[in-house]
Amino acid sequence: MLHKISPNIKYVLITIFLLGFSSCQSVKKGFADSEVFLYDGQANYMNGTYFADPYSYDGKYKLLTEIFDLENSEKVKKVNFNFVDDKHLKITYTDGLKTYSKTIRGKMKNGAFRYVNKTLPLGIPIILFTYNRAIHQIALGNDDNIIITEYRYTNNQFILTGISETKTENMYYFDRQLQ
Repeated sequence: MLHKISPNIKYVLITIFLLGFSSCQSVKKGFADSEVFLYDGQANYMNGTYFADPYSYDGKYKLLTEIFDLENSEKVKKVNFNFVDDKHLKITYTDGLKTYSKTIRGKMKNGAFRYVNKTLPLGIPIILFTYNRAIHQIALGNDDNIIITEYRYTNNQFILTGISETKTENMYYFDRQLQ
């Protein structure tokens, strides 16, 4: 049956097939020497109070409150992390007058807690497709800190011109408040 299809149609079908597989986005990250690999059931090791200012960063400077898009956080100096389980992170913080809370849904993957912050698909898959995606990975540092790695993708797919993708990666290091 395939020998009856013209070569141009075969080319288009193969291109569509390959573009369909390339549109699946995944983040694979090797752990740095400063990160501790956590197994399932160990997310609670990252529970604690963290300072909002990063003590080190690789990329653009961001406060912990900016990374998590926390409301009314202009005066916040510390943020409390409570991992309810391996799929839910409860963040609490106070502005001095009122206490706020936000729950982040994610999962433990590759030894860290990972959640997708924003996904905005536009267009028809395979033919014309664009999306923006932000993935955050929270890992335990070996100095009792947390390391947040932020991946941002912009992907444009066009059947005739191929794929264009931009990727940025930022790492932020936040100290845990000592008890």
